[in-house]
Amino acid sequence: MEVSASRDLSRDAQTDLAADLDLPRVKSWTKGLLAHLIIVPAWVLPPGLLLGSLLIAGAPFGVAGLLANLGVAAVLLAGPKSARPALCVFVLCMAYRSGDRIAMAAAIFASFLTWLVTRSGKIARRPWLFNYVSTWAKDFYAETALRGALDDIRPTKSFFGFHPHGCLSAGFTINGTFNPDFMKAATRVAWLCDNTLRHKNPGFRLMAEAYEAEDKAIEACDAQGFNLQMSNGVNVSFIPGGFLDAVAFEYGKDVCVLRNRKGFIKYCLRYGYRAHPVYTFGECETYYTFRGMKKMRMNIAKNNVPAVAFFGWSLLPFLPRPQSRLLTYVGKGIDMPQIPEPSNEDVDHWHKVYMEGLQKLFDENKADAGYPDRQLKIL
Repeated sequence: MEVSASRDLSRDAQTDLAADLDLPRVKSWTKGLLAHLIIVPAWVLPPGLLLGSLLIAGAPFGVAGLLANLGVAAVLLAGPKSARPALCVFVLCMAYRSGDRIAMAAAIFASFLTWLVTRSGKIARRPWLFNYVSTWAKDFYAETALRGALDDIRPTKSFFGFHPHGCLSAGFTINGTFNPDFMKAATRVAWLCDNTLRHKNPGFRLMAEAYEAEDKAIEACDAQGFNLQMSNGVNVSFIPGGFLDAVAFEYGKDVCVLRNRKGFIKYCLRYGYRAHPVYTFGECETYYTFRGMKKMRMNIAKNNVPAVAFFGWSLLPFLPRPQSRLLTYVGKGIDMPQIPEPSNEDVDHWHKVYMEGLQKLFDENKADAGYPDRQLKIL
């Protein structure tokens, strides 16, 4: 223990000295792992914990109790916010009536998770979250890099379309959301993600609130989110393929869903934004995934449900594979005209231009990224 602590202190001292002297930072895979254990469980574990606690709370009543609380889970996910208190009371009363202490504890825990996404207001910002994760998270991987047309980014009215989504958006997260070089180039960015993830996942909501600062925020990618940010000229980052990208994921293959994903183009035209395609090489090597029943899972994903089963690092499968390389390239901006009410023809034209820009970005940089023979498949 003393030897380990001494090594950690020595590494910290070296890091501080390197910062003072502007020397290369000393890498730490352990701190990279810790950074991932801070951010990844925040959005992976809470849904399972909520569902599990609801099932445990209903288990004393057999199949009827399990089905009842599955219904509660469905309403908590898709129903109105105003219904949540009554549902929690129902679950608590059911568990209390059973007389089972474990069921009661599970009901209390489920109610607590529900309260986290029902409360008004936000927790205080936590600058240490961005500072720690942005410093160390990249050390978890074999290699990470942010490259491309960073000097072509403008401080306002820029749209960044990240591709592909992958399983847990490693490139979007490590080389974008928690990358100080990207933030420096983009000045101010709103990172838009799934509305349910942002507002109904308790762990992710807490992380998003802690992440927020004057120059960055994680917000929902619903119509309100797009209009709010883009009407004010804020730079926006978004993954156009969304959960469809996640379902299309295949280990070792560069695939993204884009051909019928045109909504973001309409917003770019409405507000006169400049669009940058962004591609992460190596995203397709972060996880292994279940590939069966793809058509059915695609249909489920169209309803914003991530129908994905994945396996990453063998010791903690919900984390990406540490052997992965994440090399993110920012494409040159595509200047779009401002058309307050773009027609379908306008959207189709500029969507085609954007897809061509993404393909060009991929082809021009795949050799530099170490994948000269790779082909991009756009679905």
